[in-house]
This record gives sequence, structure tokens and C-alpha cells, in this order.
Amino acid sequence: MKRLLLALFAAPLAFSVGTAAATEIVITATAIEPTVLRVATGERVDFVNRAQRNVHVEFGTDPRQHQVVQIPLTGPIWAVFHRPGAHPYAVHIYGGGQLTTLRGLVEVVDDPQHPWSSMTCGAVVEGNCIEP
Repeated sequence: MKRLLLALFAAPLAFSVGTAAATEIVITATAIEPTVLRVATGERVDFVNRAQRNVHVEFGTDPRQHQVVQIPLTGPIWAVFHRPGAHPYAVHIYGGGQLTTLRGLVEVVDDPQHPWSSMTCGAVVEGNCIEP
């Protein structure tokens, strides 16, 4: 009986080890997981660099759509999305004299707690848009 209970509790733990959280995008040298992530407006998405190389995450040029933070080049990367819709991005991986580019998509759905407006954020503090 103890073995059965141990197996029942150990199985979910074994499954969850090594998988990304719902608000994480894991970057390796050859892939992005998941390639498509669905989040709500105002939700923070962490880009986890497991490529063991310098990476840069690039979104579109309209700052009203999202706020991306990456300081310094080797530091943590995260983004908060202010506009519902599709947000394609590119991850540039630098190393070994080569540039590798991987592409992904963040699908953002409207969240009544973080409504989108056409104004740009004056600042983003802990993922919250502070209007000018």
C-alpha cells in the first residue's frame, strides 16, 4: 500500500520536473518552448535562457503593445503585454561566431483587470503600466 501511495505522489512530481511554467518561455540553443504561449494582458512572461549563450529577444516596434526588459545582455529577460492579439517575436542567439534566430508567438487575451488602452505606458513597475 505504501508503494502504491508513493508511486501516486511521485508520478506528478516526475512529470513536472523540467517543464516550463505557464508564464515561461525557455530558450535553448536550437529551440523555444513553447513556440506559442497564451497569456492575459498584464501578465508577466519570463524568457529563461538555457542556451548558455548571449541572447536578445526582439518584438515589434510599437511600445504600446508590450514592455520588454533585458538588462544587461546576459541578465534576465521578461515582458508584459498591454494589447490583446498576436505578438510575434524573434530570439537572437549569439555565440561561436554565429547568429541563430528562432521565432515564437505570444497570444494575448484581454483581461478585465488589465484593460488595454491606446496610450503608451509612462513606466512599468512590477508588470503594471503606469500611465503618464
